[in-house]
Amino acid sequence: MTDFSVMDSVNIPLFEGISREERGMLFGHIMPTVREFDKDEIIIMEEEQIRYVGIVLSGRVNMVREDLWGESVFISYMKPGELFGETFHIMRQKQSGVTFQAAEKTRVLFLSLDNIMHPCSHHCAFHVRLADNLYDQLGRRNVQFIEKIEVISKPDLRSKILAYLEIQAEKQGSSTVNIPLNREEMAEYLCANRSALSRELAALRKEGLIDFQKNRFTLRKSA
Repeated sequence: MTDFSVMDSVNIPLFEGISREERGMLFGHIMPTVREFDKDEIIIMEEEQIRYVGIVLSGRVNMVREDLWGESVFISYMKPGELFGETFHIMRQKQSGVTFQAAEKTRVLFLSLDNIMHPCSHHCAFHVRLADNLYDQLGRRNVQFIEKIEVISKPDLRSKILAYLEIQAEKQGSSTVNIPLNREEMAEYLCANRSALSRELAALRKEGLIDFQKNRFTLRKSA
């Protein structure tokens, strides 16, 4: 039997407003499973038929896409509590247009979206709440993609870095933020190379616009 106790320490917006007891009854209908993945392990391959959606319980999942020349393009990432695969599942042609890959040792909760979209015959209130939460998460995913477009549409790397950090500062409610990306991943997210990113970060720190220690960044007021 799958142990779902790990979810007690993770904030999962999909289950917002659903009590632990109701969640237990809900799982009897949607039959979720939990799987673990090692770093760099493929979770869902591009063009694969998506039958389940995933919720990150621990670790991180990267969304990448292979271009015409076989190069991987880093699109986005999902942190604990966040969904992935739901956008492609609700399409009539349920094929993934991207690859989902574990960025580190990662634990994922899988559940059938069909069982969420088509509630049981009892019309349980918590099942209806789950469907409402799903639509809210779809909206939030669109916002994330808009944020990515906002960042990479900036005219230069400096503006992209500051825009990305400002978005993270707003989300975390602090001028000092922790980002989940290493330098290589951050460079890919900003559509830059790692050397150029390192040079620009060093220049921004020298000018007093930012400070950082590994993945912890502080935006100065003058930025």
